Amino acid sequence: MRFKSLPFFLLLTIILTGCFSTSPTQSSYESHTTPINSHEIETTIEAVAVTESAAPLPFTILYAGDDITRAMYEPATGTYLGAWLWHGISKPEFETTVDKKHAVFAMEMTLGNDFPTTWILQSIAAQAAPLIILQLPDTAAEDFPLVELTMFAHELGRFNLPVFIVFNPLPPGSNIQPEDYVLLFRYTRIIFRTYAPMAAFVWHSSDTSATPQCPMYPGHDMVDWVSISLTAPQGPEGFIYDITALLAPFYVSFQQYKPIMILPIGISHFSRRDYVYRVPQAAAEIMRVYETIKDSFPRVRLLVYANNGLTTPQGDDFSITREEVTIEAYRSAIADNHFISRLEPGGGEGPMWLLSPLRGYYHEGQVFIDREIVPAGLRRIPSAFVSEINERSYVEISAISGLEFVVDHARRVIFVTG
Repeated sequence: MRFKSLPFFLLLTIILTGCFSTSPTQSSYESHTTPINSHEIETTIEAVAVTESAAPLPFTILYAGDDITRAMYEPATGTYLGAWLWHGISKPEFETTVDKKHAVFAMEMTLGNDFPTTWILQSIAAQAAPLIILQLPDTAAEDFPLVELTMFAHELGRFNLPVFIVFNPLPPGSNIQPEDYVLLFRYTRIIFRTYAPMAAFVWHSSDTSATPQCPMYPGHDMVDWVSISLTAPQGPEGFIYDITALLAPFYVSFQQYKPIMILPIGISHFSRRDYVYRVPQAAAEIMRVYETIKDSFPRVRLLVYANNGLTTPQGDDFSITREEVTIEAYRSAIADNHFISRLEPGGGEGPMWLLSPLRGYYHEGQVFIDREIVPAGLRRIPSAFVSEINERSYVEISAISGLEFVVDHARRVIFVTG
């Protein structure tokens, strides 16, 4: 049964259910490792002074993946900016307020409603790609709406423009059978390939631990992008969820196969849990999350911000345009050239940085990586170069031959090739 009274992403605040996977292991890392020529991947490292700290400083580890195929409209580098607008703010007004053009605007509709011609024309006028979250009626599994889907795809194809279709995202606990959902998705994808070939199809998961082996996943041949909803409500003890921590398992599972969008992303500055405004905290979190995604999640290719007011059952306000402090924070967060304002064609193959589920540390003047990252043939390392950090074994990178390392202390990232 659908929860029609709320947009689908708001159900993220409810306990998530679905397909679960175990934590990444050494074997999963090694199965993704391929030889790479380091010169194929360009990395700009900013020289900065390293601040000494008594406690080990955690570092993200990015390793080089070779010959990864880019999807429709996936940029070679960077992350598209997107927004989901409510409360009467227009696309031009929003972009003027945040001082940067956005590549994508989102809306949600149910098949059978009026075709959103006016909204698509407004997106075209804003030189942005439409993203349509297309819900199906509850009866779709028993009575496939072939005529309605064909008419919708035909009408969309007449515009002959790039568009994202997030097809029938399911709420947590949906009672549809996996085989029915996959069949619906695959049939619909074929229809759109025929009548709206410029539509990129997006599979949305309500479960951050979903993997390509999940029975609800329709298959790489029918999915162009994958998406996940991630919001950060606030309460008396601070943020209830850490967006980047929730993102990590989903990201690691799909990064080799598909570009990832966060649809939507939202950070609360007010909640009816205690009727307290926490605007400075929200501003700081917006900047932290966007910076972390830029630095540590290179295949997050689209961020659609939820610029809406009181929406969750607890009354969280995720909007950024209500408060000058959050406007300034968002402006600052998206100012970097990493965040892209115009769609690219996508396609082609090339090297790409991938996120390791393991991590490194800077400690006592040395840089360490988790020992499990070191290939088995290179693990005979003198004990003087091995340290226990947080009850795991770590190795100084200076003692490892056969791998190449570039350490960006400003971003706390270790790049590994070889």
